Amino acid sequence: MRKLILASAAVLLLTIDGDAKKIKFDYSVVNVPEEGDINFERITDDADCVLYTVGSSKRVFGKKKSSGVDWWVNPQIALSPDGQKIAYINYKNGTQNIMVKSAKSGGASVQRTFRTAVEDFTWSPDGSTLCFTEVRNGHHGIYLVNAEQGSVVKQISSGNDNDYGGVMSADGNNIFFHRGEGMSSYSIWSYDRTSNLFSNYSRGMTPVIIPGKPNEIYCARFTEQKESEIWRINFETGVEEIILSQPGRSFTTPQLSPDGQWLLLTGSSISEKDKTMNTDIFVIRTDGTNLTQLTYHPGNDMSAVWSPDGRSIFFLSQRGSASKVFNVWKMPFNL
Repeated sequence: MRKLILASAAVLLLTIDGDAKKIKFDYSVVNVPEEGDINFERITDDADCVLYTVGSSKRVFGKKKSSGVDWWVNPQIALSPDGQKIAYINYKNGTQNIMVKSAKSGGASVQRTFRTAVEDFTWSPDGSTLCFTEVRNGHHGIYLVNAEQGSVVKQISSGNDNDYGGVMSADGNNIFFHRGEGMSSYSIWSYDRTSNLFSNYSRGMTPVIIPGKPNEIYCARFTEQKESEIWRINFETGVEEIILSQPGRSFTTPQLSPDGQWLLLTGSSISEKDKTMNTDIFVIRTDGTNLTQLTYHPGNDMSAVWSPDGRSIFFLSQRGSASKVFNVWKMPFNL
């Protein structure tokens, strides 16, 4: 594994803007002292043009404010079930498409969608299919494409709805997703591929299927303050449990660890030095205990996913690039 070393130059640069002093961070730094001796490995390069979605015009999940969500919460990278390939969204020549490459650093990428505006995606548990969201004619819809070859796309959503964040069940028969019903108002739905029926369950977004429990999911939910919380919902019993809520902060994009013990999250983090807010990677036990911040870089870290063995985490980050662009990075997990 290639080890990337903290740059020897000073981390913080002080500049003068009129009478005000501003602290600027050198984004080319790979890790910061708060991250200790974590070995971060970069998987993509700037030339891969990984899609940038923080604080941009693509922000649709809430009004921009200090404690609200100011990032695209849907999953934007995915790892193949065997852990050998990583997929990301490439933005180039005015189009957004899914690219697949080796999960090891370096190497070429292969384009797997040939669309215009892919916005999020997940990999099916059997490794055969990519389930993605695309904007067409002003509406967001769920589509399927073969993960290995061909360009035939199957449309799941109707042309009049706004659906996001599709995830497929282990047998491939059901697709869970969330549907937009107005600004910051989203509900969980599923589509049964055998009966062609849609079902509506509960308020929430970015559903996470729990293996062996077909009637339960984890998801994120907005509060009235446009902050995001993490919930566990049982469709059969109607029991809804709040896993994580902190007033003044937001947590999104939950991902369940392979052993079912942890949730991986994107969360808002406040710098102790200059009090600015960005996104970092967190984990929390599924019983709501042991919330732990894993990254502290002043650049944005987000959209994290587990390796199949649960020992590594892949995520998007602005670290290691002077131009502040995003790349896919890998870090160990050993809590």
